Amino acid sequence: MSGEKATDWDALRAFMPTSFEKKKARVETKEGQVKAVVTEQDQDDSANDMDSESDGENDQVDFSVLPTSHEIKLADHHRTVSSLTLDPSGTRLVSGSYDYDLKFWDFAGMDRSYKPFRTVQPCGEHQIHKVEYSLSGDAILIISGSARPKIFNRDGLEKAEYAKGDPYIRDLKHTDGHTGALTSGNWHPLDKETFATASQDGSIREWDVEKKRRQKTTIVYKSRERGGRSPCTAISYSHDAKYLAGAYQDGTLQIWDTKGNHIRPAIPIPDAHQKGTETSSLLFSRDNRTLVTRGGDDTVKLWDLRNAKKPVKTAYNLDIVNPEANVIFSPDEKLILTGTACPKGKGFGQLVMLNRETLEVQESINVTQSSVVSVLWHPRINQIITGSADGTVTVFYSPTHSTRGAKLCVVKAAKVRAVDDYEINRPIITPHALPMFKDEEPRATKRKRDKMRSDPVASYRPDLPVSGHGKGGRVNMNQQQAVIKTFAKDTTRDEDPREALLKYADLAESDPLWVSNVYKKTQPNPVFEEEEEEEDK
Repeated sequence: MSGEKATDWDALRAFMPTSFEKKKARVETKEGQVKAVVTEQDQDDSANDMDSESDGENDQVDFSVLPTSHEIKLADHHRTVSSLTLDPSGTRLVSGSYDYDLKFWDFAGMDRSYKPFRTVQPCGEHQIHKVEYSLSGDAILIISGSARPKIFNRDGLEKAEYAKGDPYIRDLKHTDGHTGALTSGNWHPLDKETFATASQDGSIREWDVEKKRRQKTTIVYKSRERGGRSPCTAISYSHDAKYLAGAYQDGTLQIWDTKGNHIRPAIPIPDAHQKGTETSSLLFSRDNRTLVTRGGDDTVKLWDLRNAKKPVKTAYNLDIVNPEANVIFSPDEKLILTGTACPKGKGFGQLVMLNRETLEVQESINVTQSSVVSVLWHPRINQIITGSADGTVTVFYSPTHSTRGAKLCVVKAAKVRAVDDYEINRPIITPHALPMFKDEEPRATKRKRDKMRSDPVASYRPDLPVSGHGKGGRVNMNQQQAVIKTFAKDTTRDEDPREALLKYADLAESDPLWVSNVYKKTQPNPVFEEEEEEEDK
């Protein structure tokens, strides 16, 4: 009996699962030995790993080959393109310009007509100095000529506008915002809820994205110049967010500790650039030991923060006109890129690539017949984008070493207009356009004007309203004199008020207006005190 139960249980176990995991696939050889045991979950994971590895291989780009063999022109601005920014994925480009416009370019949805899908004017009649995408790519920081920084979303809609300080408060630490025009701004490299701004008032302020009424940190630099203030023209965070560097118009560089009390800079660099010039760009390397500056004295300088008394290397004769000209590293940080202006207004504005170690010009590319102001090299798509003073945005790419970006829109032909889209210039005849329905109006403007002048009703201008003594209107002198005489005749200025009231005493006694005779009979007779004559002494 026990043997039968055992066989039943064995038959039942054959149908029951051994575990609740994925079923194992057993691969056996001809001799019957098990060669490998792989679960279905492991197969899915390995497939995903292979896909990710293949994607990683596609994303690995050789930056030693410059992506400058091909180019496209995005010509929609009509003034200087002062700033460029690409989202982290490299699909959407935003350009800011001196024409007050912000233009959004989508490489995936754009064809060979190269037109932006949206144009906004974010700050009214203020020039755009800098635009920058946040770490997550969902917000855009906008720095303009106003004192209020703004944040827009990736679709071009305004999210926040931050406070402006009181210009009548002397101490800038007690104002709720900047009191002068903005010059530069940067997102925090580790916290997407924080950004910093610099202004002509000489202060640097850190802001919380959610708090629009007041900044959270204020850094005020007391210059040795007359008045104690010097405009801050450029700022930059280090990659570990330990330092926040600012360049001032008195020629100094002040590197502040973000965790300090901001009374004194952590690394002061006096006479970094020529006094009175505008240092247009600062840039930290990934190791946070090297700082690159682009000065208004037509130089690019390389600084070692461990010994910042003098620059390590200096590159000269890099002409600059606009105070927004920036400097960037290549993705592998072996090159330093910047733009130059046309020498003496002739020739071409160039994209210059400098060797990081020696600051010697390794390659220069003619871009347009105007100054090259803004430069951008996106590592994910491996494409270089420049903005010029003539309003042109140039995208350099390589068909073999670049991915996506401009390659998506180059292959798309411009949309062909259908037959129904064309307009035929046919005359539109309406009943009021026929001569019989037209009014008798002179054709020439001069004849029409002369006819209206001859009409006393059409050419009469009404008198302006009187808001004072003869102001804004015309007063008839005869009527004015009559009013003066009447006023002088009826005036009671020199009349005794008691006599003026007793004048109506007899009339009130004989013909009472407000008190009837019934009430008069019941009223007591007034008794007045009689004055006794004083006896003669």
